[in-house]
Amino acid sequence: MTGVAVALVRTPHMLTTRVGMATKSHDAAFDELNRRFTAIEQNAQKLSKDCATFRDAVKNMLLSGASFGSAFAILFNPIGTETDLDRRHPSAATTVSNIVHYQQMMDELREILTPEIDLIESRVVAPLTEFEQCLKAIRKNITKRDHKLVDFDRLNNSFTKLKEKKEKTLKDEQNLFKLEQEFDAASADYEYYNNAMKEELPIFFEKVKGLMSPLFHSFYYMQLNVFYLTLDKVQTFADGKYDLTDTSPAAVEQRYADMLTDAAEKLEELSIRKPATASARVLSTSGRGGLVSGSPSASSSRAGGLAAGAPSKGGLGRSGSSASSMTSPPPYGSSSSSASAAGRKAPPPPPPTKPKPGAAAAKTYVVALYDYAAQAEGDLSLRAGERIEVVERTASTEDWWTGIGESGARGVFPGNYVRED
Repeated sequence: MTGVAVALVRTPHMLTTRVGMATKSHDAAFDELNRRFTAIEQNAQKLSKDCATFRDAVKNMLLSGASFGSAFAILFNPIGTETDLDRRHPSAATTVSNIVHYQQMMDELREILTPEIDLIESRVVAPLTEFEQCLKAIRKNITKRDHKLVDFDRLNNSFTKLKEKKEKTLKDEQNLFKLEQEFDAASADYEYYNNAMKEELPIFFEKVKGLMSPLFHSFYYMQLNVFYLTLDKVQTFADGKYDLTDTSPAAVEQRYADMLTDAAEKLEELSIRKPATASARVLSTSGRGGLVSGSPSASSSRAGGLAAGAPSKGGLGRSGSSASSMTSPPPYGSSSSSASAAGRKAPPPPPPTKPKPGAAAAKTYVVALYDYAAQAEGDLSLRAGERIEVVERTASTEDWWTGIGESGARGVFPGNYVRED
């Protein structure tokens, strides 16, 4: 509660100072030292972060390299009875023969670099972490010095204002005596912390130079050691296996393109990587469920209407009437020659969805080519040879039309089951 109470007392003065209604003391010497200390804080945090990033990057490089080799070993592992991959796949012979050597190289590199990573942790990252804790302690004292400055300014303003008051009451005299004592105490506290900062911060800066110089050189040589150990292992592995005379990015990219040959094109041609064909297209290609024209199973299992090849309206199936009540047209997509060979007329494709409301059509007459049994309320049954008056139609025979039959019944019927009269 003491800290909260003090903060409440300081708040009015801090607000008036911000708007320029109260004076604020400055110490140019301390302000310069504080600026330097803030720069050291920021750079220490950045250095600690960069060292940890480098350490983690080396670890990830070793893990990624090992995973890289394992992935290639799995890709080129013989499948089933497959053997002699290098002979069956000449373009991959170099890769197959070098995978094992690459994995061995990564294992050796991990054993060599692990002590270097531990050294970075103990000689660089750990000292920087302790240094940051030291900086936090100094920053805490600087903050306390700033609070003492606020108390000094607050009491100085109140004491000066009351002291310059011309007509003072007895209570004012009592408050003036009290403020003078508080001001003297606040002045002593502020001077103590302010002088301590100005005396000891320069000494701290000199000690920081002595700490950071060997830390910088140590980390620099550790980085070089990691780099040269890695380079030596990679070059030893590549010696006699790969051409390293030109390692420019353009040359490496060109060698990759030359080795790639037509592999990318062949991958593009594989049907297994393409999206699956829609079920409607599969049915259309295979003759509506695989029933071919003239097959015994097709003629015996199809019923009128929907079972005869007419699709459902809106995708909902219906139960059809018996096959004996009509002439069943062959499935959608069968040729006229196959229909003639079967001894019956070539049917049109089955009717699609019902027409949308408002579809414009000219009034005319058509003649039914095939029997069609109504499958739901609103359908118009057809008899082969029946003359139908068209009430509504679309430009496509793949739609459902509306008409009136010879019996006077009105309903919808498939447009590809009729012909113009």
